[in-house]
Amino acid sequence: MKKRLFAAAIGLTVIHAGLAYAGDPGLQEWVRVSPTMVASECGLDPALLKEADRRMGNNPYAIVRYGKLCHEYLNTTGVYHVASITKLMASLTVGIATTKTQLSDESLVTDYLNWWELDGINPRAKVAHVLAMTSTKRDLSWGDKGTWSYDALGWREIDKLLPIVRRALAREPQAFPGVDSMGELARTQLFDKIGMRNTKWSGWTTAYSMSSNVRDMARLGLLVLRKGVWGGNRILSEEYVYRMGHPAFEDTNTGYGYLLMMNARQNWKYSSGSNDPDCAPVSLWNGYPHPPLYEAPHCNGGNATCSQQYDVGIKWAAGAGGQKVVIHPGLDLVMVVRDDLTNEGHNNVWKAVRPALVKLDPTFLGDETGFCQAYKNNQYAPDLR
Repeated sequence: MKKRLFAAAIGLTVIHAGLAYAGDPGLQEWVRVSPTMVASECGLDPALLKEADRRMGNNPYAIVRYGKLCHEYLNTTGVYHVASITKLMASLTVGIATTKTQLSDESLVTDYLNWWELDGINPRAKVAHVLAMTSTKRDLSWGDKGTWSYDALGWREIDKLLPIVRRALAREPQAFPGVDSMGELARTQLFDKIGMRNTKWSGWTTAYSMSSNVRDMARLGLLVLRKGVWGGNRILSEEYVYRMGHPAFEDTNTGYGYLLMMNARQNWKYSSGSNDPDCAPVSLWNGYPHPPLYEAPHCNGGNATCSQQYDVGIKWAAGAGGQKVVIHPGLDLVMVVRDDLTNEGHNNVWKAVRPALVKLDPTFLGDETGFCQAYKNNQYAPDLR
């Protein structure tokens, strides 16, 4: 019996080691991996994916692993309003602006806004504070910001990113020739660059005005997973993407970065849903204090020790009506789910898909308890790139 188990383990290791890291689909349409090849190319058990479909009920979803469209269920090509997933796109677009203009997350908002345009934003705030929904705090000092709150409609602060980016473009028109607005920047430098052919954004609010489909949302998540690189070309800086996916101001929210949510143990607050303390790693910086402001002396309860073996905390974007883009860097995994009205879509899709992944994991071979114990403590990252 032990010999058979050992042989099976060796076989699975070979399969896993032979997986092709496609990177991304470039500008081509997604080509779904054949169900007969899902095990060998994606490390997912096809029989258990059918069980995942059953658990997801009427919620369309897609799985991208190793840069490949490994599985999808129900309507993943129909265009719908993605609600606040627009915020993830907006953050990426700001990041693109910083690559060729003087704009930075470290820029003072008053470098780009007149005093009468602040509308409650602290004049000492930097763009990082706006991206983290913290710029209207009366006191921006460490420990004195108070309770974090969600700028759902963009009216309080995050729509100020629109004039900020517009003025950055106007000051340096050579940076992106012919582009004079954040909407145009998103279309030409994001959607067109990563093949998001089914996505439209009005450009009039950063909060909720984008329409897209599940497959295009998978591209957006994969760009984050690939640290800003697509088709071998850098779209935005790795440093900016890193800051997006790590808590910006731990004293007010350990679960929020730059318009992107992430798993944390304590002192987190999300627009909807909850954390995952059972089988998902937390997002911690690789050291404290951290950029851009170097004010956080520790992770403020992000986990018990503020330390980690692997920097692979999961991240997700969320939109009203149960729209989610979920990113697992340590597993080279992106999942997109639509219309999960429980508001726990980021957790539900992971719970549904996890057995299919763990079944073929070369180390745990279906031992979900062992896998979760290591993974949730940032001690297991077989596919970290």
